[in-house]
Amino acid sequence: MLMDWMNQNGLAGDVVKWIDKLPAAQLSSTATSVEVADAYATVKNWPRLKRWTRAGTWGESEYLRVAYQAIATRQSRPRSGNPNTEFESLWRSAEQLANGQPERELTLARLASKWEFEKESEGLWWRVAENPPTRREALEELRRFYRGKNQTAKLYDVLQRLHESSPNEAPITADLARLGLNMGQNTEQSHQLAKEAYDRAPNEVNCALTYAFSLSRLGRNAEAVRIVESLSSKQLYDPHAAVYVALLLAQAGQIEAANNYIAITDDEKIYPEEEKLLDEAKTNLETATATPSPMISAVPAELSPTPTALPR
Repeated sequence: MLMDWMNQNGLAGDVVKWIDKLPAAQLSSTATSVEVADAYATVKNWPRLKRWTRAGTWGESEYLRVAYQAIATRQSRPRSGNPNTEFESLWRSAEQLANGQPERELTLARLASKWEFEKESEGLWWRVAENPPTRREALEELRRFYRGKNQTAKLYDVLQRLHESSPNEAPITADLARLGLNMGQNTEQSHQLAKEAYDRAPNEVNCALTYAFSLSRLGRNAEAVRIVESLSSKQLYDPHAAVYVALLLAQAGQIEAANNYIAITDDEKIYPEEEKLLDEAKTNLETATATPSPMISAVPAELSPTPTALPR
């Protein structure tokens, strides 16, 4: 449908202008009603959206009429921190009208995420995750949500479910293993998963660093450093990756190289569990600097994964 295409391609403003020129008969279908509501919402014309969704019935899309009415109600009021009982009542009605139908709940979940209705989207995505065809999308949304909130326990649960759904996807396996090691959750299994991920994708940087981190926690730091040295420094410029490299190099006594990787994380947003690892790396460096040991020899430059230039 043309309106749908225009809404999805940044032309919602043109849709709104077009609506005013169309006869009412051409706006009476359910599909058109939904697209008109989406256009009003996209351009944030809340009064028009309220009027458009206030009355009438949209057949099988009635739940969307009520949902867009809820959106208009929520967005047209300043965020005071107080409960918006009218919005909550309308959204609850929209969910009830969805009647547990997976496709409708998926549409509502996407709407809730788009408009940042956190509580509503979280509950809907968990319900959507129960339906196999839409499980992956739901779990990925929940993964982003909990990662953004740094709710690591819930994030771990989501990663477990993703791994159960896609056990052969090495990056997911590595993410689950790494978070488990950081949390001290299912440690033995986390070490096993780290190796599985590395065996499947040894050249994938997250898989390699996760296995190196696992080895270091098992006291096999020399093997861990060898894995790091097998990666190009270009792969390690990412601040999240740099945290793990800095820790491993600090444990190996490669002070200058470790400091260079710590510098990559300066002014960058990293996760709370990575902040702890960075503190651990800095503590190791302070100890190494305060009590230099003649047993630690310098690593040849060609073997050390020290970046030649730091990204800005």
